[in-house]
Amino acid sequence: MGFSFGLNCLAVTADFQHGTNLLSIAAKGGFLMIVLLLISIFSIKIIIEKLIKFKKSKKSEGEFLEKIYDHLKNSQDDKAIQICGEREDSPLANVIAKAIDDYDVGGVQIKDTMDLAIKTEVHNFEKNLGTLATFAAIAPLIGFLGTVTGMVKVFMKISETGGGVDISLMASGIWEALITTVGGLTVGIICILFYNHLIGKLETLARILEDKTNEFLVNVRRINNGS
Repeated sequence: MGFSFGLNCLAVTADFQHGTNLLSIAAKGGFLMIVLLLISIFSIKIIIEKLIKFKKSKKSEGEFLEKIYDHLKNSQDDKAIQICGEREDSPLANVIAKAIDDYDVGGVQIKDTMDLAIKTEVHNFEKNLGTLATFAAIAPLIGFLGTVTGMVKVFMKISETGGGVDISLMASGIWEALITTVGGLTVGIICILFYNHLIGKLETLARILEDKTNEFLVNVRRINNGS
Protein backbone atom coordinates (compact mmCIF):
# COMPACT_ATOMS: atom_id res chain seq x y z
CA MET A 1 0.00 0.00 0.00
CA GLY A 2 2.75 2.41 1.01
CA PHE A 3 4.84 1.40 -2.01
CA SER A 4 1.90 2.04 -4.35
CA PHE A 5 1.30 5.43 -2.73
CA GLY A 6 4.97 6.27 -3.16
CA LEU A 7 4.84 5.41 -6.87
CA ASN A 8 1.77 7.59 -7.32
CA CYS A 9 3.50 10.50 -5.62
CA LEU A 10 6.54 10.07 -7.86
CA ALA A 11 4.29 10.00 -10.94
CA VAL A 12 2.48 13.18 -9.89
CA THR A 13 5.80 14.86 -9.15
CA ALA A 14 7.16 13.83 -12.55
CA ASP A 15 4.05 15.14 -14.33
CA PHE A 16 4.30 18.44 -12.43
CA GLN A 17 7.98 18.79 -13.24
CA HIS A 18 7.28 17.96 -16.89
CA GLY A 19 4.58 20.63 -17.03
CA THR A 20 6.86 23.11 -15.29
CA ASN A 21 9.63 22.35 -17.79
CA LEU A 22 7.27 22.95 -20.70
CA LEU A 23 6.21 26.29 -19.24
CA SER A 24 9.81 27.32 -18.61
CA ILE A 25 10.77 26.33 -22.14
CA ALA A 26 7.82 28.26 -23.58
CA ALA A 27 8.78 31.29 -21.49
CA LYS A 28 12.15 31.39 -23.23
CA GLY A 29 10.36 32.26 -26.45
CA GLY A 30 9.92 35.80 -25.16
CA PHE A 31 7.21 38.38 -25.72
CA LEU A 32 5.84 36.79 -28.90
CA MET A 33 4.97 33.63 -26.96
CA ILE A 34 2.67 35.78 -24.83
CA VAL A 35 1.03 37.02 -28.04
CA LEU A 36 0.57 33.41 -29.18
CA LEU A 37 -0.86 32.52 -25.78
CA LEU A 38 -3.44 35.31 -26.08
CA ILE A 39 -4.32 34.18 -29.60
CA SER A 40 -4.79 30.61 -28.38
CA ILE A 41 -7.05 31.76 -25.52
CA PHE A 42 -9.27 33.81 -27.85
CA SER A 43 -9.32 30.94 -30.35
CA ILE A 44 -10.41 28.43 -27.71
CA LYS A 45 -13.15 30.83 -26.60
CA ILE A 46 -14.48 31.14 -30.16
CA ILE A 47 -14.29 27.38 -30.76
CA ILE A 48 -16.13 26.47 -27.54
CA GLU A 49 -18.84 29.09 -28.13
CA LYS A 50 -19.45 27.86 -31.68
CA LEU A 51 -19.51 24.17 -30.72
CA ILE A 52 -22.06 24.91 -27.98
CA LYS A 53 -24.17 26.98 -30.38
CA PHE A 54 -24.16 24.26 -33.05
CA LYS A 55 -25.06 21.65 -30.44
CA LYS A 56 -28.05 23.69 -29.26
CA SER A 57 -29.21 24.13 -32.85
CA LYS A 58 -29.52 20.34 -33.25
CA LYS A 59 -32.64 20.05 -31.10
CA SER A 60 -35.27 17.72 -32.50
CA GLU A 61 -37.56 19.74 -34.77
CA GLY A 62 -40.18 17.07 -35.55
CA GLU A 63 -42.47 17.64 -32.56
CA PHE A 64 -41.93 21.40 -32.80
CA LEU A 65 -43.06 21.52 -36.44
CA GLU A 66 -46.13 19.38 -35.72
CA LYS A 67 -47.24 21.89 -33.06
CA ILE A 68 -46.70 24.73 -35.54
CA TYR A 69 -48.83 22.99 -38.18
CA ASP A 70 -51.61 22.27 -35.67
CA HIS A 71 -51.79 25.94 -34.66
CA LEU A 72 -51.74 27.11 -38.29
CA LYS A 73 -54.59 24.71 -39.13
CA ASN A 74 -56.62 26.34 -36.35
CA SER A 75 -55.64 29.84 -37.52
CA GLN A 76 -53.69 30.38 -34.29
CA ASP A 77 -50.75 32.20 -35.83
CA ASP A 78 -49.94 34.08 -32.62
CA LYS A 79 -49.54 30.82 -30.69
CA ALA A 80 -47.36 29.42 -33.45
CA ILE A 81 -45.08 32.47 -33.25
CA GLN A 82 -45.04 32.16 -29.46
CA ILE A 83 -43.80 28.55 -29.71
CA CYS A 84 -41.06 29.72 -32.06
CA GLY A 85 -40.05 32.38 -29.53
CA GLU A 86 -39.64 29.71 -26.85
CA ARG A 87 -36.94 28.07 -28.99
CA GLU A 88 -34.65 31.07 -29.37
CA ASP A 89 -31.61 28.80 -29.78
CA SER A 90 -33.19 27.20 -32.85
CA PRO A 91 -32.36 28.90 -36.16
CA LEU A 92 -35.25 27.05 -37.83
CA ALA A 93 -37.71 28.45 -35.27
CA ASN A 94 -36.42 31.97 -35.93
CA VAL A 95 -36.87 31.54 -39.68
CA ILE A 96 -40.38 30.11 -39.37
CA ALA A 97 -41.43 32.84 -36.93
CA LYS A 98 -40.51 35.51 -39.48
CA ALA A 99 -42.30 33.60 -42.23
CA ILE A 100 -45.52 33.26 -40.19
CA ASP A 101 -45.38 36.92 -39.20
CA ASP A 102 -44.90 37.98 -42.82
CA TYR A 103 -47.68 35.68 -44.01
CA ASP A 104 -50.02 36.92 -41.28
CA VAL A 105 -49.71 40.53 -42.43
CA GLY A 106 -50.41 39.56 -46.01
CA GLY A 107 -46.91 39.00 -47.31
CA VAL A 108 -46.96 37.25 -50.66
CA GLN A 109 -43.20 36.86 -51.05
CA ILE A 110 -42.92 34.45 -48.13
CA LYS A 111 -40.14 32.50 -49.85
CA ASP A 112 -38.02 35.64 -50.11
CA THR A 113 -38.67 36.36 -46.44
CA MET A 114 -37.51 32.88 -45.45
CA ASP A 115 -34.44 33.06 -47.67
CA LEU A 116 -33.45 36.35 -46.07
CA ALA A 117 -34.06 34.90 -42.60
CA ILE A 118 -31.85 31.90 -43.43
CA LYS A 119 -29.06 34.21 -44.55
CA THR A 120 -29.38 36.12 -41.27
CA GLU A 121 -29.17 32.94 -39.20
CA VAL A 122 -26.17 31.65 -41.17
CA HIS A 123 -24.48 35.02 -40.77
CA ASN A 124 -25.02 34.86 -36.99
CA PHE A 125 -23.39 31.43 -36.85
CA GLU A 126 -20.59 32.61 -39.13
CA LYS A 127 -19.71 35.48 -36.80
CA ASN A 128 -16.11 35.30 -35.45
CA LEU A 129 -15.18 32.43 -37.78
CA GLY A 130 -13.27 34.97 -39.86
CA THR A 131 -11.31 35.89 -36.74
CA LEU A 132 -10.47 32.22 -36.20
CA ALA A 133 -9.24 31.99 -39.82
CA THR A 134 -7.10 35.09 -39.26
CA PHE A 135 -5.56 33.53 -36.15
CA ALA A 136 -4.80 30.38 -38.15
CA ALA A 137 -2.96 32.49 -40.73
CA ILE A 138 -1.01 34.86 -38.48
CA ALA A 139 0.00 32.46 -35.67
CA PRO A 140 2.68 30.70 -37.79
CA LEU A 141 3.90 34.07 -39.08
CA ILE A 142 4.28 35.35 -35.53
CA GLY A 143 6.20 32.17 -34.73
CA PHE A 144 8.54 32.70 -37.70
CA LEU A 145 9.01 36.32 -36.69
CA GLY A 146 10.09 35.21 -33.23
CA THR A 147 12.55 32.77 -34.75
CA VAL A 148 14.03 35.38 -37.06
CA THR A 149 14.46 37.94 -34.28
CA GLY A 150 15.93 35.22 -32.07
CA MET A 151 18.45 34.27 -34.75
CA VAL A 152 19.38 37.94 -35.18
CA LYS A 153 20.19 38.09 -31.47
CA VAL A 154 22.33 34.94 -31.74
CA PHE A 155 24.39 36.35 -34.58
CA MET A 156 24.71 39.68 -32.79
CA LYS A 157 26.21 37.87 -29.80
CA ILE A 158 28.59 36.01 -32.09
CA SER A 159 29.60 39.32 -33.66
CA GLU A 160 30.19 40.85 -30.23
CA THR A 161 32.56 38.03 -29.31
CA GLY A 162 34.77 38.91 -32.26
CA GLY A 163 33.93 35.90 -34.36
CA GLY A 164 34.73 33.29 -31.71
CA VAL A 165 31.92 30.73 -31.79
CA ASP A 166 30.82 28.98 -28.61
CA ILE A 167 28.89 26.00 -29.96
CA SER A 168 26.88 25.47 -26.77
CA LEU A 169 25.91 29.15 -26.64
CA MET A 170 24.96 29.15 -30.30
CA ALA A 171 22.92 25.94 -29.97
CA SER A 172 21.12 27.33 -26.92
CA GLY A 173 20.24 30.54 -28.74
CA ILE A 174 18.99 28.70 -31.82
CA TRP A 175 16.66 26.32 -29.99
CA GLU A 176 15.25 29.18 -27.95
CA ALA A 177 14.60 31.04 -31.20
CA LEU A 178 12.83 28.02 -32.69
CA ILE A 179 10.38 27.78 -29.77
CA THR A 180 8.16 30.51 -31.22
CA THR A 181 7.99 28.64 -34.53
CA VAL A 182 6.79 25.52 -32.72
CA GLY A 183 4.25 27.57 -30.77
CA GLY A 184 3.02 29.44 -33.85
CA LEU A 185 2.63 26.29 -35.94
CA THR A 186 0.82 24.49 -33.11
CA VAL A 187 -1.69 27.31 -32.63
CA GLY A 188 -2.12 27.74 -36.39
CA ILE A 189 -2.74 24.04 -37.05
CA ILE A 190 -5.32 23.76 -34.27
CA CYS A 191 -7.11 26.91 -35.47
CA ILE A 192 -7.30 25.81 -39.10
CA LEU A 193 -8.54 22.32 -38.17
CA PHE A 194 -11.37 23.69 -36.04
CA TYR A 195 -12.13 26.41 -38.58
CA ASN A 196 -12.66 23.81 -41.32
CA HIS A 197 -14.70 21.67 -38.91
CA LEU A 198 -16.98 24.60 -38.01
CA ILE A 199 -17.36 25.66 -41.65
CA GLY A 200 -18.49 22.13 -42.44
CA LYS A 201 -21.09 22.32 -39.66
CA LEU A 202 -22.24 25.70 -40.95
CA GLU A 203 -22.74 24.35 -44.48
CA THR A 204 -24.71 21.42 -43.06
CA LEU A 205 -26.88 23.80 -41.04
CA ALA A 206 -27.58 25.92 -44.13
CA ARG A 207 -28.68 22.83 -46.10
CA ILE A 208 -30.93 21.65 -43.27
CA LEU A 209 -32.57 25.08 -42.99
CA GLU A 210 -33.16 25.15 -46.74
CA ASP A 211 -34.74 21.67 -46.72
CA LYS A 212 -36.88 22.34 -43.64
CA THR A 213 -38.16 25.68 -44.91
CA ASN A 214 -39.11 24.15 -48.26
CA GLU A 215 -40.96 21.42 -46.36
CA PHE A 216 -42.67 24.12 -44.29
CA LEU A 217 -43.83 25.98 -47.39
CA VAL A 218 -45.31 22.81 -48.87
CA ASN A 219 -47.22 22.07 -45.67
CA VAL A 220 -48.45 25.66 -45.36
CA ARG A 221 -49.84 25.50 -48.90
CA ARG A 222 -51.62 22.25 -48.05
CA ILE A 223 -53.09 23.81 -44.93
CA ASN A 224 -54.31 26.83 -46.90
CA ASN A 225 -55.87 24.53 -49.50
CA GLY A 226 -57.68 22.67 -46.73
CA SER A 227 -55.82 19.41 -47.25
